[in-house]
Parts: sequence; structure tokens; C-alpha cells
Amino acid sequence: MNKSALNTASIARLLLLLLMAVPFGLATSNVIDNINDWRFSGAMLSVARASIAAANVGHLALFAGGRLQNGTYTDVVDIYNRKTKKWTTSHLSKARSEIGAGSVGSRYALFAGGFDSMFRPMSLVDVYDAETEKWTSIHLKTPRASPRLISLGSSTAVIGGLSGDLQYLSNAVDFVDSKLSVFSTSLQSPYPQLGLALSDVSSETGLYTSGYQNNRPGERFNDFEPSNQTVVFGAPTNLVAGPIFPYPRWGAGGAATNGVFVVGGGHLFANGTGESLLTDRVDIFHASSQQWSSQPLKLSVPRDYPLVQVVGDYIVFLSGTDKSKDLDIFDTQACRFVSNDRHAPALYTLRSDAAATTIDGCLLMVAGGSVYQGRNTTASVEMFDACHV
Repeated sequence: MNKSALNTASIARLLLLLLMAVPFGLATSNVIDNINDWRFSGAMLSVARASIAAANVGHLALFAGGRLQNGTYTDVVDIYNRKTKKWTTSHLSKARSEIGAGSVGSRYALFAGGFDSMFRPMSLVDVYDAETEKWTSIHLKTPRASPRLISLGSSTAVIGGLSGDLQYLSNAVDFVDSKLSVFSTSLQSPYPQLGLALSDVSSETGLYTSGYQNNRPGERFNDFEPSNQTVVFGAPTNLVAGPIFPYPRWGAGGAATNGVFVVGGGHLFANGTGESLLTDRVDIFHASSQQWSSQPLKLSVPRDYPLVQVVGDYIVFLSGTDKSKDLDIFDTQACRFVSNDRHAPALYTLRSDAAATTIDGCLLMVAGGSVYQGRNTTASVEMFDACHV
């Protein structure tokens, strides 16, 4: 791989080939367009916990590991089957928290890295096979916690994370393919970055952007700043430097579909006071132009570390605020937010440090987390069903 940043033409060629590979809108036929008609229901995890890793594969949602009320880590995995509407439980091979989660195709769910009970980053990847209903394990080349995963269809990129050494943030990248083989490389930025991973599964593309970076890697004292670095990922193992992120900030969330990558919320620190200033800003990257939009949009309220999921053509922002239980819903076809004047759909319980995933592109699930301003963990699950059948 060429270590130098590739030019705009290179990015354009990569994205054009990837976007032509799969037509847009594949997941929308099963989705109810009118958001007020989405059905709400609740459930409970087997164990209350926060910092859960969530993934979907086939017709399943898996909620793995996490931190219990007493601060210890768990190996419990709660599995929900959308077709049978039943829950089962399983276990990771090691109890841990701060796990990266994603999937390879429609068969394997990946639970990568994390911290063990001694707060050491791990290389372990627990793999759930939805066809055989069995677990196996593989290993990352570099141990790390909180890695970010970009699903690219035929492969998945496991990117960055907390390294546990003087560099603090990792630039390591491991690609896991459909045979569970691992190909290792690294980001070529001089500043290691813990970014935001956005997957557009329909086009097998992804962005790694925003978050924060360490301007003094390897030194005794770190220098963290919001990052403007962007890397464009493509199947099976492609990565190139992309256009800079226009408004660097901490704590943003995002998702992508139909070639539209949406990043919203987050915070900055006020000069002098260090006060955290939340933002409602939304930035949009269009794969067709390979550019960030020059006209940012706004969420209905500022959100910090929001949960963001794709439901059909919609990108849904939820949580990340104590000001509102409403969902902010962005229509990628119209490139605008949908009016939610009826305050439905909306969360029933305000929570932070929760997990979210979407089964079959139409059943959004929010699970666990901390409630009552972080005093307690919860086992509650909220489900927003936009499925036609």
C-alpha cells in the first residue's frame, strides 16, 4: 500500500467502483416509511449492564459483555431472534468490556478486543457463527480496547482503539474476511486517532473520521485534540486518505447508507474554563462527490455520544441528551430530517453508555446502559419495529 495520501482522483475511482457494485436501496422494501407507524415494545436483558457491544447478523441481534453495576466485567451474551421473537443467552470466551462489534456478511458476528479484568487491552476476537450457532475465536495482530469496526460486506475492518502503551491510541488495522482470515496493516497518519467508524454496507464502503488524536505519540505526556483526519475504506482491504473532517469535535456519532455518511452531535471544550460545550451540528459526506457538504444541518437538540443506526433509508439519532427522548431521523433520499412533531418514535427511558443495533435493516434495538444520571445500570431493551413483515 502506498503510504502517501492518495489524491482526489484516486478516491473518486475507488468510490465509483464500489458504489457501482451494489445498487442503492436494497434494505428499504421491508421498512415502514411513516415513522409514526413504527411499533414500540420492550424487553429485558438477562443481566443489567453498561458498555455493551452490540452486533447484528442474519435475523439476530447480539448484546455481548459489558460492565456490571459493581464495576466488574461480564461474559454474558444476550441474543434476540427477530423471526422467532425469542431470547437466548450465551457467553464470550473471556469476560471483558470496551469491545468493538460488527459482522462479516450475514454469517459471522465479531466481538473484537476490549479490556480484561486487569484493564489490559486484548487481541481476542470472539466470533459467533449464525449458521452453526457456535463460537470460535481469532486474534488481532495488535491488542487493543474499543476498536472501531467497519463492515464492508465481504470483509470487516477492525480499526484503531486504545493501545495501553505510551502511544495510547493505536493505528493498527486488521481486515477479517469471510473465511475468518486476518490481514493486518495500519493507518498512515502521523497522529494515532480514535475515530468514528461509518459503514455503508449497501456499497461496501466506509469512513473512519472525527474522534480525537494524540499529537505526541510515544511521549510520556499525551496531547489529545479533536481530529479532522478521514480515511475511506473499501472492500476487501482498501484504504485511502479522504478529505478532512470540517468541524473536529469529541463525542460525535454517525452512520451511513445510500452513499450518504452523516456525522452529528459531539462536544468541544471552552477555552480557559474547560467546560464541555455540546453541539447539534450535523456534517454530511457524499460518496458521489467525495466531499463533505459545505452546509451543515442541525439535530433537534445537542447530543453527546449519541447512538446512531440505519433503518432502511433513514439514519436515526437517539440518546446522547437529557433534554429529549425524541429520535432525530434523517432521510438519506431527501437529504433532510423528518419532522417528529408527534414525538413518536421516542425513547421511554433516558440512558447513557447503552448499545444499539438494527436487525434486517428494520428493527432498531437499544439495550442496557446507565440510568438515573449514571447511578445505576439497566437491563431494559427498547425496540422500534419498522418492519413490514
